[in-house]
Amino acid sequence: MNSRQGALLRALLNAGDYKTAGEYGRELGCSDRTVRSDVKALNAALAREGFHSHVDRQRGAGLRIVVVPDEENRLVRLLGEAEAEMHPRYERLCQEMLALTCHPGPHTADLLARRMFRNKQQIQADLHWWQGVLELSGLSLSLGRYLKVEGPEWTIRGFVMSMLFSFPAPAVRRRILPSLVGSLDPYDRQFLERCIAEMQRDLGFEFSSNAQWQFGVYLCIMVTRIRLGHSLAAWRDACEPGPFFSYLQKRLERHFSMTVSDAEMGLLRDMANCCTWQWSLAAMEAYEPTERARALADAIASALADAFGAPVPDDMRKPLAILLESGLARRGCGLVAPNPNEEAVKYEAMDGACLLSSVLAEVPALVEADLFSPDYARLLLVLFDYLEQVGALRCYRVGLVVNCGIDLALWGAHRIEKLSSRLQVTDVLTENEVAAAAARPGSALAERFDFLVSFEPLDVKFPSVTISPAVSRADIDHIIASVPLWRRGREVRTTWEQEVLPVGPSPEGLFAALHGRLVDEGLVDMPRERFEWLLWTLSIVKDRTLVLAWCGPGVRRTGIRIFRLEEGDGAECGRCTMAAVLVVAPADRGDLTPLTQGFKRLVEDYADTSGAVNDDGFFVCFPDPE
Repeated sequence: MNSRQGALLRALLNAGDYKTAGEYGRELGCSDRTVRSDVKALNAALAREGFHSHVDRQRGAGLRIVVVPDEENRLVRLLGEAEAEMHPRYERLCQEMLALTCHPGPHTADLLARRMFRNKQQIQADLHWWQGVLELSGLSLSLGRYLKVEGPEWTIRGFVMSMLFSFPAPAVRRRILPSLVGSLDPYDRQFLERCIAEMQRDLGFEFSSNAQWQFGVYLCIMVTRIRLGHSLAAWRDACEPGPFFSYLQKRLERHFSMTVSDAEMGLLRDMANCCTWQWSLAAMEAYEPTERARALADAIASALADAFGAPVPDDMRKPLAILLESGLARRGCGLVAPNPNEEAVKYEAMDGACLLSSVLAEVPALVEADLFSPDYARLLLVLFDYLEQVGALRCYRVGLVVNCGIDLALWGAHRIEKLSSRLQVTDVLTENEVAAAAARPGSALAERFDFLVSFEPLDVKFPSVTISPAVSRADIDHIIASVPLWRRGREVRTTWEQEVLPVGPSPEGLFAALHGRLVDEGLVDMPRERFEWLLWTLSIVKDRTLVLAWCGPGVRRTGIRIFRLEEGDGAECGRCTMAAVLVVAPADRGDLTPLTQGFKRLVEDYADTSGAVNDDGFFVCFPDPE
C-alpha cells in the first residue's frame, strides 16, 4: 500500500457514502484512472490481510467502502501500522536522526549509507535537508569530516521525541523504535518498565497506554544520551526533584553504573508531567495543579467572564488548569505533543475558535506562556462547551416548511435540533404560507427566520435548503455547509483576492512576507512579533495550505487573501504551497460564523487542499523557534 492508496483508504472511510472517482481524484490530486487502479490494489491488499471489507464500485454512483461489522477498528489500525511502509523516506530519515543522536560515533556519510543500505549521494541529500529542519529548532548539523547534531542537550532530546511523536504510534513502535531500544539489553528494558510502574504508583496516577510508551521512549533516549557522554548540567527549574525522583535517581545510577545529575531528574519530572494521564473524574478531583497553572486558568476565566458576561463553571476550571500545567511543561521541555483534534478545532469549528481566540489572545499571561499550537487547541476544545452554555455562538433560526403529515413535521423539527445545537426550529409552516408571505411587500420572513428548510425545493426568493425526509446527519451537514453565508435574509460578503507572494525558505520568511503584504494592503496594523505569535499559535496547515483566521485588535478592515507561495532558491523545508488568511475587524465579530464559512469555501475552492504527499512535509510538529 503506497501513500496515495493509504490516503484513498482514509478518504473512503471518512466519506462512508458513494463518491465518484473524479471527486476522489480531485481530493487526492490524481486522475480518475489512477483512483480506479488504486481501488483494485486496495481490494487486493485487504484480501491479503484477511479482511472481508472491500471497496464497492457502482456505475452511476461511484465508490464506497463496505465495512464488515467489527472490522472498522482493524482497518484504522492497519492504516496506522502501515504508515512507515507507505512512506519509505520517512523511515529512512527517522533512522538517520536516531543514528546521529543515539548511537556511538563517529558518524560519516559513508557509515550512514552502509547502515541505511543507501548510496552516499542519497544520504548527503538527506543531510542537507536535515540542516534546514534542525535550524528551525535552534539546532545545527555539522557536515565536516564527521557528522554531529549540535545544540542544547534538552533541545536535541525534545527534537527526537517530537520527531517520533509526529507519526502514528504503532508504526513507530514497529519500524523505528527497534533501532533505539536495540542498544539496551532485555534486562535493561525490563528495569525501565518497572521504573514506570513504580512512578505511577508513587504519583497516584495510571498512565494511558500512549503515555506509557512516550515516557518509556524518553527513558531510553535519556539513558542512551548519558552513556554517550551527553548529560544535562543544568535545568530551568532548580527546585528539588522530590523524594520519589531522588530515589529513582539512585536506582538509575546503580543499575546502569553511570552518574545521573539533578538536572536530568528535573527534566525527567517535567517529562512525566508532559504525559497524557489516564484521567478519570476521581483523578481530576484528587489532582492539584500548580499555582502558576491555577493563576493562568483564573486569568483566562476572568477574561471570558468579562467578554461574555457569564462566569466559567467551577467544574471547568480544574481541567483547564491541568491542561495549562501540561502545556507549560511541554513548552519548558521543548516537546510538541501532536493533537489529533487540532484541525477539527481550528478549521472545522473556525467561528468558535476565532471567537475564543479574540479573548484568549489578549490575556497577557497566556501570551507570555507561549504554548505550542497543539496545546492551545486543547484549551479551545475544552472551552467550546462554555461558548455553548453562554450562547455566544450564533444559533440560526430555522423555518421548517412541510406539506405532509404531523409526524414528519414533528420528526423533522426534533431531528434538526437534536443533531445540531446551532439550529433552532422557530416555526413549522406550509409551503402555501411561505409562498404567500414571500409575495407580500415587506415580508416578515427575514425578521422571523435566518433561512428555511424544506423537503422539496421552494419557488421563493428567500434563503432555503432542501433536505431528505430522513433528516440524517448528512442532511444536517448539508444545512450547515449551505446556509451560514446568510444573516437575517441577506448574504454576508467580504472582499477577497488571490495573489502571488514571494517568501523565504523558512517559516520566519513566510511570516514576514505575509505580515508585510497585509500591512501594505491596509488589512492589519500590528507589530511583526505579535503577528508571528498569532500565526504560530492560531494557524493550521490543511494539506498544503497554511490557514489563519483572526478576529481582534490589530485588524483595520475585514478581508480575505489567498496567496500562492513562490519560494526562492535554496528553500529546502517548505511544506506549504499556499497561504489563506481571514482577518475580521472587531466591529464585524457578530458575523464570524458566515465569514468563516465563506472563507472555508474559498479555501476548499482555490487553495491547495489536494492532500498530495510531499516527502519534505513529514516533520511538521517540531518545537517552534524561540
